[in-house]
Amino acid sequence: MVLVDFSLAFNSVDHRKLERKLRDEFSFSDGACDLLSSFLDHRTQAVKIGNVTSSQRPVLDGTPQGSCLSALLFTLYINSLPRGLNCNYQLYADDLQIYISGEIRDVDQLITSINDNLEIIERWAKQSSLFPNPKKTQAIVFCKEGSVTPATSIVFCRERIPLADFVVNLGLKMDCNLKWNRQVNDVTAKVFGTLKTFRRFASVLTKETRRKLVQSVIIPFFTYCDVIYHPGLSAALRDQLNRCFKASVRFVHSMRRRESTAAVRNTILGHDLETHYQNRISCFIRQGYAGTLPAYLQQHLRRGHLERLCTFLIPQHSTTKRKSILIAGVIHWNQLPLTIRQLPTISSFKAALDRR
Repeated sequence: MVLVDFSLAFNSVDHRKLERKLRDEFSFSDGACDLLSSFLDHRTQAVKIGNVTSSQRPVLDGTPQGSCLSALLFTLYINSLPRGLNCNYQLYADDLQIYISGEIRDVDQLITSINDNLEIIERWAKQSSLFPNPKKTQAIVFCKEGSVTPATSIVFCRERIPLADFVVNLGLKMDCNLKWNRQVNDVTAKVFGTLKTFRRFASVLTKETRRKLVQSVIIPFFTYCDVIYHPGLSAALRDQLNRCFKASVRFVHSMRRRESTAAVRNTILGHDLETHYQNRISCFIRQGYAGTLPAYLQQHLRRGHLERLCTFLIPQHSTTKRKSILIAGVIHWNQLPLTIRQLPTISSFKAALDRR
């Protein structure tokens, strides 16, 4: 997998090329294009240092960041990039990842294919006035154990991209063996760091305020991308997250460090952390049953033969693959009571999970 970086992507959008894309590729009317041009054109900027302000200079490129319209325009601008690719890809605004899978023995052939696609990206970027940044582009080879040392190098914009032991993919730390130690360590560091800040003024906060702080600031650290990595966690890593969660509970209830949280552990989420993770996995798989997951995930789910049972088929899998969300999640879904699986809305489904 290669995570492609673009330098100042939002600031590099060519206004004239964007207008042509809107007219030719998306059939925007003249009036709509003129309206968007009025949003982009005639902008100026200046630099102020102390009491000294520079002269105004026109802004000739870029979509002004800070508005929903700017993000949408950039998405339309970069939308044509994937058309020429001959590999799998994910594109979120200016965050592009390309990936290809196969046997370890074919790794050099796979890298050759990746290099071909990187050349396509380089040519497209040049035509679109965007600037790839090979120095910040990352590459990684995932394998079951150990590491892979291919004979062929990954090359982007005539620069060699070294293989990393781990990469940060939209905030998720992925190592080459998908062990998730770095991700869990990152979560616990953020939680304990934030709790340390909160404790400085804990004495002036009510219990309800402390509880709301944990729910709104701390809990998102636990739940970001959790359905991806939680099924693959070892017992030690799950225990590490639980100890971290208990520290949050103790902060809310002004408890001592070693004091048991058994009596109050359900006061933050309505249940313990492990149950919360399982419920979120269940809600994720329910989206698959409703057919609302992204296509690259939906294609791996197959409903059972008896519609009234609301189950999924469990494909043959190895012990390693059993730790993935698409296997572990389906197994967990099939074990839910039929009365819960049959509920018609996501709100009623969540409520039933909370009542279990």
